[in-house]
Amino acid sequence: MIKDIGIDLVRVRRIKEILERWGDRFEKKIFTTQEINNLSEEKKFIHLAGKFAAKESILKSLGKIGKWQDIEILKKKNGKPYVKLQGKTAKIARKKGIEKILITLSHDGEYAIAEAITIGKQTNNKEK
Repeated sequence: MIKDIGIDLVRVRRIKEILERWGDRFEKKIFTTQEINNLSEEKKFIHLAGKFAAKESILKSLGKIGKWQDIEILKKKNGKPYVKLQGKTAKIARKKGIEKILITLSHDGEYAIAEAITIGKQTNNKEK
């Protein structure tokens, strides 16, 4: 059953400006090492903008998270993105009865967009 959805749109230039201003500080706070590995310099900003939009859409679908690095946006061999939750954010998802998060990302020039759909069992306890 679909539990919730979230969507986010990010201007690529915004991520580029934040990275130029804060550098590794921002990158290490938001992204995991695995998310940053294998990024080409040519497409770095657009891919990080997409991952950031994905994390924001997951935050919106869950209602709250632990820390940004608890959410990892990874790719399967075929290029399809998937979500790996850990830490406090994984506990929040389990408590809400969420078993899986579907994610889709797209980018076109200036913008990156992502949508998250949480899937899980129906719970009797009130969700906040």
